[in-house]
Amino acid sequence: MSSPQTAPYGHWKSPLTAEGLATCSIMLNEVAVDESTGAIYSVECRPVEDGRSAIVQHLNGESKDVLPKDLSALASVQELGGGSISMRPDGKILLSDEDTCNIYLLDPTSAQATLVQPAEEGIRYADFSSHPANPRWIIAIKEDHREATPETQATHVHNTLVAIDIEADPKESAKEVTIAQGDDFYSHPKFDPSGKYVSWIQWSHPDMPWTGTVLHIAEWKDGSLENVTRIAGEAQKESIAQPKWGLDGKLYFASDSTGFWQLYSYNPEDARVLALKFKGMEKSDFAVAEWELGSATYTSLDEKTIVATVITHATSKVVLIDTATSTTRDLDLPYVDINTICRISPTSFAVVGSSKTSPQELALVSFNSSFEITRTVLTSTASFELAPEFVSIATDYTAPQKHGPLTDGEVHMFYFAPRNPDFQADENTLPPLLTYVHGGPNGAVTPALDLEIQYWTTRGFAVCAVNYTGSVGFGREYRERLSGYWGLVDVGDAVSAVEFLVEKGLVDKSRVGVYGGSAGGYLTLRALHMYPETWAAGISNYGISDVKALQADSYKFESQDVDRLLLSKTKPEDREAVLKDRSPCYFAEQITAPLLLLQGTEDMVVPIAQARMMADAMHSKGRVAEVVEFEGEGHGWHGQKAIFESYSREEEWWKRYLA
Repeated sequence: MSSPQTAPYGHWKSPLTAEGLATCSIMLNEVAVDESTGAIYSVECRPVEDGRSAIVQHLNGESKDVLPKDLSALASVQELGGGSISMRPDGKILLSDEDTCNIYLLDPTSAQATLVQPAEEGIRYADFSSHPANPRWIIAIKEDHREATPETQATHVHNTLVAIDIEADPKESAKEVTIAQGDDFYSHPKFDPSGKYVSWIQWSHPDMPWTGTVLHIAEWKDGSLENVTRIAGEAQKESIAQPKWGLDGKLYFASDSTGFWQLYSYNPEDARVLALKFKGMEKSDFAVAEWELGSATYTSLDEKTIVATVITHATSKVVLIDTATSTTRDLDLPYVDINTICRISPTSFAVVGSSKTSPQELALVSFNSSFEITRTVLTSTASFELAPEFVSIATDYTAPQKHGPLTDGEVHMFYFAPRNPDFQADENTLPPLLTYVHGGPNGAVTPALDLEIQYWTTRGFAVCAVNYTGSVGFGREYRERLSGYWGLVDVGDAVSAVEFLVEKGLVDKSRVGVYGGSAGGYLTLRALHMYPETWAAGISNYGISDVKALQADSYKFESQDVDRLLLSKTKPEDREAVLKDRSPCYFAEQITAPLLLLQGTEDMVVPIAQARMMADAMHSKGRVAEVVEFEGEGHGWHGQKAIFESYSREEEWWKRYLA
């Protein structure tokens, strides 16, 4: 084996290329299972097909496409997706088409899709559930945009829960019936296994799914609901997540009433709610912040067994739960970030997860009576393998808060050191640091292998992924500490994380960059003007530059969240001043680092005007800023061209200003 070549950090040749990531990778969006055959169906977003979402069947060791090429399985309720497909008892799949928003019924055996509910222009559907005994009836979320304009989408979009008779003539008035209305949002509509009950979650502004939601059940009466009963949850105080009917006839759900999303059961026969308590897991989460519809991180395997994701400090593991004894068994799977778990049989399930050494994958997991595990990978988000010697493994660090309005807590981060066996740097130098700040802001980063992070570490950059105050995966208190301080405490946390790594002698403090998307893009822009001495360069992906302007044309889902995050500690008479004070475009003069802005032209969450305003402000003050606009892309990149160009432009930027 030849000795490594000496080259400056940031200039190492990597096996990961922009072209490879754009052409040889997919995104795994959703999974459904036909339990009668064991067939697993995955929704794959494919950059090489301009971001089309295909449905792939995995059965008996073979995988094949089953969705006609003219359809794309992607729902757009709440703009962020999820709830796009659902398995019927007969093995057929309900899906929402991306372009038309029509509901189709897909027969995987023939790969034929039948239109069962045309969507009027402006109507969207998602999160389907079929009646177990009479599958002509489905329930779904309906989102009505017909009265909305780009300026009024926050107030003139209406969400309801509907029942649809998919076999009725479209002209019949009884084909679609509204069964729940009045709140701003609905999610997780589900029939119980007998078809007697329906459960769902609902909430209204200013809540988000992780701040306050309410769980209901009702009796199903052929197209209508009777005896609606509130089970749990409270606006702005208690978040209910992932209600699921167990095979024992009970309704399971997660509630954060203790400060963490813990599991509970509800028995409709005696109306009792019971807490499922597991020793050592009292400060862990059994659910996630539901940015998208259809979250599924636990499921029943039989009448007394649940397989579940347990999240502690943004790191996941999979356990088996015995509901009769309230005991758990760690399955010792390698995954530390889990997206989906679906039942196949009493002793098998499908999981979408990623480990510290492999990117996200879909796997079939089975176990025997001795709990010996068999794991078969069915597909991966990357069609290539990054050799182990190139993989940078996350190191978990916790630093004291030293900057911003809150300095009495901790900052969590994962540090990824430069790693490439073919190269080494001069021993008297330290690596440049890329500080990654996630979106949300109530999101999180995990220690799992992320090919974007590995793209940088294999080139000789260090990466610090910060779980700043407000991140999920650390309990409700840490999540809510950000309220009123958005754009202040999170920014200070990023600087505290950088200083921690500098003090440990891990990185070069003169070559530090900051980057992120959406709320992470906003944090990037705020950091550049609030702490200009810390940063040598920055990259904002679809970041917010003017908070007030964003409020004026915000989409419905997050339209009132700015009040909670930014204004909850502000007097009414000070609102305008605070909105301006927290908007980076008014502080371009204080920014000294060069700024790259990447933006999709069709972004409904953070409109393109935000990037253009920031660039104009920078240019008016003689600052360095470049804007790259991706035609047809939205809130994130799905097409091959945009993915390739984003990596290429970012690499050129970091090399120019940090390496």
